Amino acid sequence: MEVRRFTRGLLPAVFLAGAAFLLHPSPGSAQADKTTRPPAPAIEILAPAAGAVVPPGKVLVIGRAKGAGTSGVEIDVNGTVHQKTVTTGGGFMASVYMLRGKNVLHIHADGASAERVVVASDNVTYRYHPQAEQCGGCHGETAGGYVVSGRKDNVCYQCHDRKDGKKLVHGPLGGGDCTICHDPHGAMNPALTVAKAEGLCVKCHDQPGSQKHMKDSRGVACVSCHEPHSSDKTFLQK
Repeated sequence: MEVRRFTRGLLPAVFLAGAAFLLHPSPGSAQADKTTRPPAPAIEILAPAAGAVVPPGKVLVIGRAKGAGTSGVEIDVNGTVHQKTVTTGGGFMASVYMLRGKNVLHIHADGASAERVVVASDNVTYRYHPQAEQCGGCHGETAGGYVVSGRKDNVCYQCHDRKDGKKLVHGPLGGGDCTICHDPHGAMNPALTVAKAEGLCVKCHDQPGSQKHMKDSRGVACVSCHEPHSSDKTFLQK
């Protein structure tokens, strides 16, 4: 009888423990769920840049689609031009037609979307990299993706003259990453820099000493006194 009473009292406790386990899975189980869940789709427009002014007519659109199962994207211009293009290794490229004036570029796939406003005019501010349409020239075999492995300057030096020949080399160039300062697809600034000269420099040189130096320079451009790539003088002076 005592054994029977003990068993009867144990059953509710076992049931409650099981329910608690179902409601609160172990950290290992939760981690497994996170690792097996595919990443949410995302679309990034790489070119043209936001606010770019391009010539009317044919405009090259470059971007990447992240997320499992994204095999293609759909491109709309001003809600009327509808075009489908296949993604290869997560990247996509297509030519669309833009009329003079404001154009809204809308790209979507698998619930993800990205939008960009581009102006078509003769007063062009945006320029593509000369080899922008030749993806394989910089990315090599693109079926497996578009990530450039190793030093990126090795790709740049296939066409561009070397800029690291002096005793002191600017940090980004010394690290082999030209794309910290230059956009490899296109930009609205000279030399395809990702920002105007002074705005570009302060992205990294934001220390109080640098800020004071620029204030004391009274608007003189940084590159008037400093080499952006390499120099034999301290502080990369010319």
